[in-house]
Amino acid sequence: MTAQEGEWNQVVRKRGHLRHIASSSSSPTPSSAPNTKAKTTDRPAEPLGIRPNPNPEFTVGDIRRHHNTVDQEWQASSCWRAVQEILTAVSTSENRPILTKAICLGPGPYDPSNGSSTARRTAHMQTAAFRSIVKALEPQDGQPIKCIIQEPAFTDTDKQFCAELGFEVVETPEAFTMGDANTLLFGIHMELQTYHQALTEVLPAVFIGAGLDDWERVQDFDPEIRRLLGPISKMEATYNKRTFPDLNYMFSSTAVYWPRSSDAASSCA
Repeated sequence: MTAQEGEWNQVVRKRGHLRHIASSSSSPTPSSAPNTKAKTTDRPAEPLGIRPNPNPEFTVGDIRRHHNTVDQEWQASSCWRAVQEILTAVSTSENRPILTKAICLGPGPYDPSNGSSTARRTAHMQTAAFRSIVKALEPQDGQPIKCIIQEPAFTDTDKQFCAELGFEVVETPEAFTMGDANTLLFGIHMELQTYHQALTEVLPAVFIGAGLDDWERVQDFDPEIRRLLGPISKMEATYNKRTFPDLNYMFSSTAVYWPRSSDAASSCA
């Protein structure tokens, strides 16, 4: 189903991938796996024609009220309960990562240009999941984890709302180089090039995004895919991995990676 407003389309891909793209490029990729239509150079990724809503309807208060409702639904969901079990495994692992920073990539705008209630709900649900995961993984000494968010389709109002949540809002591609070995990197349904840019300099303490197996299903589609998969392939070999539970396709094709013990990682290198 395609919703349209002016020159912008929103394509709902198989597995529920939501992506704003220019109408001249509105054909979905030939695969139902994670989106592989990405530039294959090493230059910073363009925001794929995504622009903020030129006529936003919601105030910060409107966005906050909608988010509170969605957040309550997330907290009460079986999906969150299943995620908490995974986070317990992360927190109690022998090589438990110490997090000081968390980066959220591309949750989507809270006031999308086509008025899609599905896209708006997805953006709020993924943001709610990110916030709750960060809180659950905060160090026991009470030191807060610095939260950073990057979304090229944010309006100024979206950014003000994120600031209220305590997030540092950065412009694309700033977040791609802000991660380190003590970072949680959270990016649902991103382009492969986006993952590559965010992971190529250093692997994070925890990665929540598309897993290797989903990309390998379409590796013949683009000869550059194997090269771009390098960081994810390394995590597959040296990290623990669990499937992130889905919730109405909002987290489909998503996995959680965190480092194994040093001995286990060495044996798989």
